[in-house]
Amino acid sequence: MKYFLSGSFVTIIILIVLFGYRQNIFSSTSLPYDDEQQGLDDQITIHFSHVVAENTPKGMAAEKFAQLVEEKSNGRVIVKIYPNGMLYNDETELEALQANEIQMIAPTFSKLTASLPNWQVLDLPFIIDNNEQLKTVLNGSLSDKLLQELDNIEIKGLTFWNNGFKQVASTSPILNVEDFNEKRVRMMPSNILKQQFKLLGADPIPTSFGNVYYDLQNKHIDAQENTISNIYSKRFYTMENHITLSNHGILCYAVMMNESFWNSLDENTQTIIIESLKEIQDWQFDQAQLMNEKDLNDLKQMNNVKIYELQESDRNQWKKKIKPIYEIYENQVNKQYLHELLQELNKEHIIKK
Repeated sequence: MKYFLSGSFVTIIILIVLFGYRQNIFSSTSLPYDDEQQGLDDQITIHFSHVVAENTPKGMAAEKFAQLVEEKSNGRVIVKIYPNGMLYNDETELEALQANEIQMIAPTFSKLTASLPNWQVLDLPFIIDNNEQLKTVLNGSLSDKLLQELDNIEIKGLTFWNNGFKQVASTSPILNVEDFNEKRVRMMPSNILKQQFKLLGADPIPTSFGNVYYDLQNKHIDAQENTISNIYSKRFYTMENHITLSNHGILCYAVMMNESFWNSLDENTQTIIIESLKEIQDWQFDQAQLMNEKDLNDLKQMNNVKIYELQESDRNQWKKKIKPIYEIYENQVNKQYLHELLQELNKEHIIKK
């Protein structure tokens, strides 16, 4: 029995050594290298969610940004784009960003006003008159201050993107101030926008961008303010076929990133992201202008769509009704920001009585 146990033990040892030899366990030689795996451990993926179509100023800018980042990083940084509210809608994307479930979003600045009331300065109507002035504002010191305020909610503000001027789309013509009476107008969640429509005599209805088409189909709203590119790409014109070219306000996007994720990036990667955004800044602005012009021309060719130019007399009516809104912002929000905006545009006279 003693010899049997000893023999069994020796046999087990021999088998273990033989197995180890065959499996190369005791070899100091490294395993063959698979060059296809090179860099995968270092690859960075940025999930970028937004709520509009790909063929819009924001959609196109996001795609071009992703291409540039991949090129500049030699494929080390990948930006995955999720358009059309695929992951989150405009009411949930901010919370998802703060939780780092996604790393980048580009919401309209109006969506930030609940957390950052000062941002309502960009919602004020009839201050910015043309694209030259709009470019001045988006690249000015006030915009820098607004982006810096995102630090207060643990978000890294990167830049602003343009989507142009807002028009009024409705189920019936809106030209005179009286045409707003009792109209249920969709609005983004901004107290200034709410006050704007109340002053015009309308009934402001807050709803997410993703619900607008449904709300129109079910006659929950009668009108909205939006850019031509959004009205066209989302086919809102099929139900709101009366469009007034009012240019009364602007619609732009704040490009932002989860702050913890940004801080986790090495300096070289941060530089690539900033440089890519700077490189497309003018291109994005011009694309927004061209796209709005092209989509407007397409709408003009449609027999069932009516396009109205807002006459100067009607515009003055709107301005007169809305004028108290500047005092509301001055007294309730941030007087300094309003004056900085007006100074950038050399328009300090606009709020004088």
